Amino acid sequence: MTEEKIIVAAKQKKPLKNLATLLSGLGFTKIAFIKNVLSVEKIKGSDLQGKPYLEYKVDFKPNAIEFFYGYSAKRGKIARLLDLMPTFLNIIQVAEDYYDVKPTSIFSQVTAVLSETAKIIDRDAMEFSTQLTELEAKHEDLTAKYDDLVRSGEANTRLLLECERKRDELQKKLAQMSGMSDDLLKESLYNWIKVHGGTIDVRDFAKANSVAVTRVEEGLNLLIREGYIKRRFE
Repeated sequence: MTEEKIIVAAKQKKPLKNLATLLSGLGFTKIAFIKNVLSVEKIKGSDLQGKPYLEYKVDFKPNAIEFFYGYSAKRGKIARLLDLMPTFLNIIQVAEDYYDVKPTSIFSQVTAVLSETAKIIDRDAMEFSTQLTELEAKHEDLTAKYDDLVRSGEANTRLLLECERKRDELQKKLAQMSGMSDDLLKESLYNWIKVHGGTIDVRDFAKANSVAVTRVEEGLNLLIREGYIKRRFE
């Protein structure tokens, strides 16, 4: 943890006892007088070794107000200042009845923070622009691939429709060849044989019922296997 200090030129106008009372209600961890200096600090937890983590500390001296704060390498000085600068300015405002503060000393600190912030924003803007360009390129690439898939899908759809058409044609031809279901075919054959004195002419039956000869033979074999009729040899 690195500690940094901001010094603001300010001339004390009156005793700080009442200021200490005023600050005591603002949540500071410690308020103390050391000789002629009012020191207030805020501690935020501790590290693994038990050392208190200093959030910030303010020393009110006769000719200056000093603001101490800590920051980590990961967090960075500017980011930490952006967090704490409003707090520091509010504390100075609370102490305005006790100090004459030179605006120029505050202005230089604020200007430094804003300048560094502008650099960060510019850098982030450049990074954002680069990322945006990369995203646009990826978007164009994905759009092209999507269009290819759509075209491929259209071709596949046409192929599928053609296959379905051919399937329907084959099913129609099969239906024409088959003519009827197995059960209906067996029933029709059985009734035909009964009507015709126990005999059947395969071609006559096929012609009369619009059924293929091979289909009639299949039906007769089913009747024989199931025991409804027997083949008679002459």
